[in-house]
Amino acid sequence: MPDEDPDRIDSAESNFDAAEAAAEFAAAMGEEPLGSEAPTTGSDKYTALLEEEVESLKALLAENEHKLLAAQNKATSAAAEVDRARTRIEASAASTIERKRRSVLSSFLDVADAVDRAVDALASGGVAPALAQGVAAVQSELRAVFSRNGARHRPALGQPFDPAHHEAIATAPATADSPAGTITAVLGEGYDIGDETLRAARVVVAKD
Repeated sequence: MPDEDPDRIDSAESNFDAAEAAAEFAAAMGEEPLGSEAPTTGSDKYTALLEEEVESLKALLAENEHKLLAAQNKATSAAAEVDRARTRIEASAASTIERKRRSVLSSFLDVADAVDRAVDALASGGVAPALAQGVAAVQSELRAVFSRNGARHRPALGQPFDPAHHEAIATAPATADSPAGTITAVLGEGYDIGDETLRAARVVVAKD
């Protein structure tokens, strides 16, 4: 192998630039060359990337929390609306049931009046006791049916006239036993349902 020319080697060494070589190496490694104004190592880049990713995740989390809160508010509002709708439906159903119950009970009041008149007529005698007792038992059972369905008989005979519960059909002269304002006869018994009047008693009132 021929000896290298010492002059050529010295020339090559004199042409080698260490700073330029370091810059080329740093560029190849993806780093800023030493001596730059804002040096950044590979570790610094990774840290910056991680911080950027963390900030992005924080923003995404905040957005999702906002969406979750909005969804929860909508769910709460929907639940409240469902409760209000349920309350309206239940109230409407209860009102319908009560209206129909009163209608059915009222439809039997004329039957009750007929039974009451029969009991009064049979009480005067002239019929078999068993018949009078049977009709009285029907009267008692009919009033029990009313009571089980929330309606109760309100006695009126001999009571002071009360326009809230009585309907004056006629008047009669007042007497010592029936002073003015007293009910002397009942043409149709009165019934209450709850705190209200199902039907006012149709009565005759004593008058001076």
